[in-house]
Amino acid sequence: MSTKQKTEGVRYTPKEWEVVACPFCNTTKHSVYERYGDTWQYTNVKCRQCGLIYQSPRPKYDSSFVHDAYEYYAEDTLKNLSDPKKYIDEVSAKSQCDDCVEEILRYDTQGTGILDVGSYTGIFLHSALKRYPKAYGAEVSTRMAEFTEKWVGAKVFLEKYENIQVNERFSCIYMSHVIEHIPNPKEWLEQSKKFLADGGILVISVPNGLSFTRRIKIFLKRIGLRKGRWEPWRTPDHLYEPTIRSIVRFLKENGFDVLHYKTYSRKKEVDNSLWGKLIHQKFHWGSNLRLFAKLKS
Repeated sequence: MSTKQKTEGVRYTPKEWEVVACPFCNTTKHSVYERYGDTWQYTNVKCRQCGLIYQSPRPKYDSSFVHDAYEYYAEDTLKNLSDPKKYIDEVSAKSQCDDCVEEILRYDTQGTGILDVGSYTGIFLHSALKRYPKAYGAEVSTRMAEFTEKWVGAKVFLEKYENIQVNERFSCIYMSHVIEHIPNPKEWLEQSKKFLADGGILVISVPNGLSFTRRIKIFLKRIGLRKGRWEPWRTPDHLYEPTIRSIVRFLKENGFDVLHYKTYSRKKEVDNSLWGKLIHQKFHWGSNLRLFAKLKS
C-alpha cells in the first residue's frame, strides 16, 4: 500500500493503538497467530469463536490512520499516467477482468446492473460495462472517482459505502479486496441488502487467510527460518484476513446464503483447468478467496 510515509521516505509510526474485538463475531477470545512488521511490531490474532485472523492491537482506525494509509495512494497511482486509455486497457487485460465478469454472470442471472464498491481507477468497471447495461462505482478518493468517470465513463458515488443514499438497485454488488480494509464489515452487508435487487447477488473477494503459501510462511516464521519482509513506511492496512470458515459464517449470520466459494491466484483469477479446479475448488489453497452469495429468502 502506498502511503504518505513512502512518498516522504520516512518510517510509519502509529500515533495511537487500540485493542478490538473480532470484526466478524465481536468476541474478544483469541490466540496470537502472527507477529509481523519490520520490527514485528504488529500482531495478528485468530478468533477462537469464528476463526477470523485479525489485527489487535492495531493502529487506531481514525482519520489520521486513514490519511496515512490511503490519502497518497491515488496520487501515487495516477501521477505518471501519460496515456490513461492505454493504462485502462492494459491493466484490465492483465487483471483478467473480462473473465471475472463472465464468471459473475454465471450467478447473476439477471445481469441488469452492477455496483463495484471500492472501484479504484475503474479497471473492473471497464470490463463490466461490456456486459452490464448499468455499471456504477463507489469510491472515497476524489481523484479515483474523477478518473473513472472521465476515462471509463462509469458513474461513481463519491462517498463511504455505508453512507451512500440513492434509489438505485443492482443485480450484483461486487467488492474486490476492499472489505478487509474496513472496520465495520457488518454495516457494509446491511447497506448491500438495501441496494440488491430481488434475486441479486453479492460477490466478495478477499485474501485467503489460510492459503497454502501463507501456511508455509507462517510455519517457517514460527520455527525461525523466515522473518518476513516489511518496508518501514508500510501501514498495516489489512485489518483482517478472512478464512473460509469465518467469512461463510459471517455472511450466514447476517442474512446471506453462500451459493459458491473458491480460491484463486492473481495470475489466473478464473482457472477452469482440471488442476485449477483441484487446487481452487476442492482444496481451496489459493492466495485469494471469492464468495458468491444472495439474500436469504
